[in-house]
Amino acid sequence: MPTEIELKYVLNDDFARELLTRRRLGDFVLGPFLVEIVTDVYYDTPDARVAKAGYALRYRRKNGNASLQLKSLTPASGAFHRRQELHIPTDSPTDSTHWPDTPEARQLRSLVGDHPLRPLFTIHQKRHEAQIMDEEGSPFALLSLDQVQWQAGEREKRGWEFEIELLPDKDEKLLQALADFLQRTPELHPQAISKYERGMALLGE
Repeated sequence: MPTEIELKYVLNDDFARELLTRRRLGDFVLGPFLVEIVTDVYYDTPDARVAKAGYALRYRRKNGNASLQLKSLTPASGAFHRRQELHIPTDSPTDSTHWPDTPEARQLRSLVGDHPLRPLFTIHQKRHEAQIMDEEGSPFALLSLDQVQWQAGEREKRGWEFEIELLPDKDEKLLQALADFLQRTPELHPQAISKYERGMALLGE
């Protein structure tokens, strides 16, 4: 499974809006911000087979595209999150007969078996995305500044989240240099808990 490497931080409303006006983060240049609407519905079987295997399963709709995404529940190290992930393009999150015949889909089928998938909670995001450039002007990471709404039944929670994901095959040293700069920014605080974990906490309240 491919590995996703990203930084995650929490911040308040005022600093989030101030970040949207920036064109640099330390030595790194930011591209223009683009706004996207992202909806994630998290699923598991009634006996929590996905979570017990160490994964979270979400169905993401973004820019007219939809896919199931299986992500490992790997503990964070400060702001650093490293998670294995696989993607299955599909419009049918709960009907495995409509999933494509790919290694990723076969892996998920073997994990879920014949057990039905049930929705747990939903996350709505207004995502502000910008590329981050290295000193040669080449993108190496993607910045996401998200207005997030968690919804579990009638319960909901809102907040901002700041994420920076290393692009595939890019040098992790660049992400570490960026993390060193962000560590000196008092308005940012490392987020060790994933959006999935906060959704599960809201579900359990």
